[in-house]
Amino acid sequence: MASSVVTLNVGGEVFQTTAATLSRAGASSPLASLAPTPASAPHFLDRDPRLFATLLSFLRRGRLAPTSPDSDPPSPALLAEARHFGVEGALLASLSPASAFSPLALRPSALLPLAGRVPPSAVAVPPSPHPASVFAAHGGVVTRFDAALASRGSVLTPLPAVDSLVAVSPTLALAGARDFAGVHLCRYPDDAPATAREVLSWPGSPSATVLSMAATSATEVSSPWLFTSFESARRNSSAVVTFDMNSLSPVAEIGRKEVYGADVEAAIPASRLSWLGRHNLLLAAGSHSGPAGVVGDICLWDVRASATVPVWELREKEDCFADIAASEALSSLFKVGAASGEVFMADLRMLGGGGISIEPWVCIGDGQRAAAAASAGRKEGNGCRIECYLNWVFVARGGEVEVWTQVELAQEAGGKKLMRRNWVGNGPSFVIAGGSGHESVKEKTKIVSWAFGGSRMALARDDKRSIEVWDSAPAAISFNP
Repeated sequence: MASSVVTLNVGGEVFQTTAATLSRAGASSPLASLAPTPASAPHFLDRDPRLFATLLSFLRRGRLAPTSPDSDPPSPALLAEARHFGVEGALLASLSPASAFSPLALRPSALLPLAGRVPPSAVAVPPSPHPASVFAAHGGVVTRFDAALASRGSVLTPLPAVDSLVAVSPTLALAGARDFAGVHLCRYPDDAPATAREVLSWPGSPSATVLSMAATSATEVSSPWLFTSFESARRNSSAVVTFDMNSLSPVAEIGRKEVYGADVEAAIPASRLSWLGRHNLLLAAGSHSGPAGVVGDICLWDVRASATVPVWELREKEDCFADIAASEALSSLFKVGAASGEVFMADLRMLGGGGISIEPWVCIGDGQRAAAAASAGRKEGNGCRIECYLNWVFVARGGEVEVWTQVELAQEAGGKKLMRRNWVGNGPSFVIAGGSGHESVKEKTKIVSWAFGGSRMALARDDKRSIEVWDSAPAAISFNP
């Protein structure tokens, strides 16, 4: 055992640990290369021993040890020290692990203030296993907060307003807009100012605008992909373009559509994209409102196969989706009906391939109410949002968030699996504490954008110049000045 002990003299203070503990810092960390030494000949590190003691505890435990019940996020000095030793990413990721996510335990954790007078229009969180940093678009500005919820810089894009935002990593976000051309890459290097100089465009149509974006996780494919739904400036053609995020080059064009004459419904562009990595499927959905009502077009594309024929497609008119999402964990699609406002589910395993499908949707809410609302032509689902994260389905109605959970009945009850609804939070108000006082949020205004990552949910609300962060088990309710 003694042969594996590493002795270190850090700023005059002696530490002893094992080579196995130091190896958890990763191969690129200078700590991983430190060999076992006798106590009489320690490695000398000219660093702050107090900060090093915290980092060594983190390597031993896999998480930061709280110093009090109301522990603050890591200090800038500790993050700088973690960056020096190559463990900043792991430390930040430990602050909000996905394994700790529990929707019914979500509580307001922080308000992230945004500069200027423009409320946020979009929010994004990088996919796992990246730390749950937060990006917020307000006007043409995209601001980044790290996983400790400290502001790490803002970048002004050429866009007057951003309504599509995707976080690829803790230092890269992509911004687009329905009325302005191109995908703008917002980079936030640790050692330089943030920039937004690079632009991705639809080849052959550089003036095309962005309707929606989705990105793969770096762990799913060797090179991360970006899927972007473009529409031409004349609104007469559209396509989903796949970009290689390493080379920033387009690699495929999926589902190109052309409008001929006045037949707009035959070429509805995709305004909602969602990537199902385990199934290697891309969900692309769009809707069009005309004199005859709302018509929706929902497609599933196998990006390895045909770029012209989807593996499944549905054209819907009755209670067309107000919003739609895909769940890998539940192998299903979920939608909110525009007419009824009810939630519907379609099992991916029951969908047939090749051509137009029969009606796949099963109402998991009030089926009678859904049928009555659809026949009456109501619009109770307008403005609702739906998103899937891990094993749960979330629906935003105005300012409230409901969560649907799959439960399995006992064998004596048939052993069936059902979806049950609960509400996130315990009421219409909460208090954010910190600084010199308290800020009371007495009403929950409409949610305009949201994102999930780690153990967190980030919300952007109408007329609020801040981002709400909800956490499953926050150490403290804190305000970030």
